[in-house]
Amino acid sequence: MDALAAMHSMCWVVISGDSPGIYSTCPTLHCGYSSPPLPIAIQCLLSTEAKMVNDCLQPILQQAPHNLHASELLTILSQSDIVHNLFSGQTGNFFPVIIGQPMGIHHTKELALSSLKGFAYPCWQEVPTFWDALVFMIAKGIEELLLDAPNHKGGACTVPTMLPETSLTSEDSLSPALPVTSTPTVNNPTSSATGSYKVSETRTKLRYHTGVIQSPTPTLVVAPSPIIYTHVCTLCGVIESQFYVSNWVPPPKAAADVLGIHRVKYLEAHSYVQSTVADIVEAYCTSYTDQDFTLSLTQSSLPLAEGFFMWYLFNL
Repeated sequence: MDALAAMHSMCWVVISGDSPGIYSTCPTLHCGYSSPPLPIAIQCLLSTEAKMVNDCLQPILQQAPHNLHASELLTILSQSDIVHNLFSGQTGNFFPVIIGQPMGIHHTKELALSSLKGFAYPCWQEVPTFWDALVFMIAKGIEELLLDAPNHKGGACTVPTMLPETSLTSEDSLSPALPVTSTPTVNNPTSSATGSYKVSETRTKLRYHTGVIQSPTPTLVVAPSPIIYTHVCTLCGVIESQFYVSNWVPPPKAAADVLGIHRVKYLEAHSYVQSTVADIVEAYCTSYTDQDFTLSLTQSSLPLAEGFFMWYLFNL
């Protein structure tokens, strides 16, 4: 099969979301670090391969609760041998693209790099297994989530050393998923990840999970950051900012009865993940003093001041 025939035989599987199914071309999906973990598009070389992927993954996700956090979704998928064995006979690597179009898991490096064109700060990775690619897509390349993912061997986002040439404007140069902030006026030149640039009156910063990258276009007019609906938290702190509406999964009724409505509302307002809620409930039920409560949670990296404040709030 020549390259042209291979291109025409490829198709895409979209798992979960509003319109799951098999497509001849990849539909446009919201991309970026703040996009929800699902849906995910997966490129397949043959229609039979696409049907196999669809038949394996869709039933698992249909049975899962809605609006799962990325870490909870990874836990569910990691328990399935079917998921781990997908594409197990393939020798080539996989290329998940977080910021690019088509956004999804690509089968060839050439097509993955092609999807980055037009994006000032694309994000992608080359990984050895389909499971690593799936983890990377669900975690959106965020290092904190990747570190906690079961059996993950890949790394964080790869940003090309030579970014694709684009004509940047205030409307289309930045992915809407990238939070942007402005800093006070700076007259000194500053260095960025891709070189040195003179900054005039405004310096824009793009926040990546690996650090802060200066915008290479000093005259770019950047709109304010989109509204953050909630921060997703563990005891370590904020692990994700959500720029979309999502429903928080409340703790089990027994735990909610122990805490009461006001304490549950506090945990909901901070969008603590379910494993963290369980730790807080256990600490609250087994502690007699503020010191007991706080020290038990500091073992999971909660700062002392926050632990004492939480105990005080819970006992008003």
